[in-house]
Amino acid sequence: MSRETSVLISKTTRVPLSPNQTPGAVDRGGHIPALDAVRGVAILLVLIFHFSSYGHGLAPSPLFIDRLYYLMSRAGWIGVDLFFVLSGFLITGILYDAKEGDHYFRNFYVRRVLRIFPLYYGALLIFLVVLPWLAPGNAELQLMRRDAIWYWTYLSNVRIAYNGWPGFGAIGHFWSLAVEEQFYLVWPVIVLALSRRHLQALCLACIIGALVVRVGLNAKGYETAAFVLTPARMDALAVGAYLAISARAPAGLRQMSRWALPSAALLSLSALAIFVLRRGFVTQDPIVSTVGHTVLACLFGAILVLALTSARDSFIGWIFDSSFLRFFGRYSYALYVFHHPILFFRPGVIPLTLVPTIGGSQLLRQLVFLIIATGVSVAVAFMSWHFYEKQFLKLKHLFPYHSRGPPNSPIVLRVEQ
Repeated sequence: MSRETSVLISKTTRVPLSPNQTPGAVDRGGHIPALDAVRGVAILLVLIFHFSSYGHGLAPSPLFIDRLYYLMSRAGWIGVDLFFVLSGFLITGILYDAKEGDHYFRNFYVRRVLRIFPLYYGALLIFLVVLPWLAPGNAELQLMRRDAIWYWTYLSNVRIAYNGWPGFGAIGHFWSLAVEEQFYLVWPVIVLALSRRHLQALCLACIIGALVVRVGLNAKGYETAAFVLTPARMDALAVGAYLAISARAPAGLRQMSRWALPSAALLSLSALAIFVLRRGFVTQDPIVSTVGHTVLACLFGAILVLALTSARDSFIGWIFDSSFLRFFGRYSYALYVFHHPILFFRPGVIPLTLVPTIGGSQLLRQLVFLIIATGVSVAVAFMSWHFYEKQFLKLKHLFPYHSRGPPNSPIVLRVEQ
């Protein structure tokens, strides 16, 4: 998932930069490590989900500890919902504060292209051109190549909605990148056309509308479409967008910060109730795939407010000041792009049978695979960022965001890439 370099927030919004701040404080031009930490939580959830749910040749275990681990790890897909909320927040804030400035569309789209396209299309070049050319007899690669047009055009989610998940899913996870790209294409026009209050109203309508779309698709038996189509997933993006617009109201996020903790607690209990009653958080479950996404979107919105408004010396502030989480957030886009293919190419390369079982439990082997696969993904993402992606981002300074508003209205807060 991509990250933006600038977060534009009203001067009444508090950023957790010192332990003595109170809601409403801000540091002009300050760094917001909490947002990198939020991104880190999202990518770790996705990594745990994908690196735990495919078996890796491990025999199924009836032991309670193993079943409990897989039940919990299978809920890691919710990290994508958290990415959507964060994207809605960042992109809407950037667009709203730049809408009165010069070259609104040009600067936004060029900066998005510099951040997203080099890695995305570079990965497609590897998986859809180079590898099939090197291994023309590999049926799985050729199967993936037949769907190439859907990936090149950011429409893989539409292909999945109509034809189901691909037979060889090495890059099947790109559906979420397609959702975000479709959001980027439409949302700048909407932000430019509407006032703050109308944008807030539209965000609320999108939250309700996405739930209605998912209910309708599920009722007709299109569960996969309800999971991957942009209109069905707009609620998470809209929650983030609503918070970005609210941050620019006279009170900023100050008023929301009072309700963030009790809201997060209540929504967490709701999500836990769904998890327990439905025996897991599985995307195919009709409750999870309808109301569940709405609960998650609102929960992650509350968590985002907490991340932005909690002092560093508080427990929540300590979590979102974690250098461990910020590290994963820093490389989250390349991690997301490259981690999934590891599951499909040479799946037996790690000799997990050499790892001993404990009382018949496969959990230790699973954790060994998770650690090794994550380590390989981090190494690839690290090299991708420092030797490839950063070279394109150096061009961003040629397309700065401008605002014609009062000099003190938007505060530009830099988020390190």
